[in-house]
Amino acid sequence: MTSNSIEVSFIISVYGQLEHTKRCLLEIDKTLKSKISYEVLIVDDASKDGTPKFLRTLDSRYRTFYNVTNKGFAKNNNFAANQAYGKYLCFLNNDVFVLGNWLLPMLKVFKTKEKVGMVGNVQQLANSRSYDHMGVVFSPQGIPRHYGQGFFHRPFKGEVRQWSSVTAACCITDKENFLAIGGFDEIFVNGCEDVDLCLRMTDKGLDNYVVHDSLVLHVKGASEGRKTFNDRNSKILLERWQDLIISNQSVTDQYRHAWTYFYRGIIKPWSINMSKWFEAILILARLKNLPSIKS
Repeated sequence: MTSNSIEVSFIISVYGQLEHTKRCLLEIDKTLKSKISYEVLIVDDASKDGTPKFLRTLDSRYRTFYNVTNKGFAKNNNFAANQAYGKYLCFLNNDVFVLGNWLLPMLKVFKTKEKVGMVGNVQQLANSRSYDHMGVVFSPQGIPRHYGQGFFHRPFKGEVRQWSSVTAACCITDKENFLAIGGFDEIFVNGCEDVDLCLRMTDKGLDNYVVHDSLVLHVKGASEGRKTFNDRNSKILLERWQDLIISNQSVTDQYRHAWTYFYRGIIKPWSINMSKWFEAILILARLKNLPSIKS
């Protein structure tokens, strides 16, 4: 296989969790063997377990890179994207396990839709029957939230829907667009870089989609220190985008956000803000509507 024949470059940043990495790679091979030309680029982020040793045993289908110090998701993925040969980049966490015919429907979006930014899919928790991601929506305050988090049902089957953002735990984008827009902003450390990227793509006239018949399993947050910088990342995101989000995405997303937040209040009442929960009820009952403040 020559570099010119590769359609998809899988990019996986790993930090420990060797058994997850092994299963992740195995499922890629099982679901895509003889179906599509692809390569796998793996960046080891200074793992302390047996990951580097294992990666050195992989054959020529895999291109591996090794950090001496921990650099994080954005830097690792940007580096690998610049090394990739594929027309499309698939960013994949090593704790995501793909299933069945998951990839081809995602690639089809680039052939059937115009001006495509990021394409995501439905993610179910690996150790639960509940879902974690069906797209990202924004609250009235501009906070991003996974639609469908905690759901035990899967709406929108058979559909390809546009969303404000998608998670980068498993998503695909056109390499040329990704590099032209500057990739992930490396100011973010293991969080919010995917939402920021989707917002920048929207700002450039590109749309983000979820293929609701593409399903993967996600362990979620398996890597050590995954949430260390959450508050810092959220602060940067809101300083950059909050005003624009509130006048645009929050308005468009209000009913889908209200439903997912209402549902969260039912299954995890200790994790919600009661005033925001009642606000969600008012929006669902059409007793409150967020007006756009766009000029």
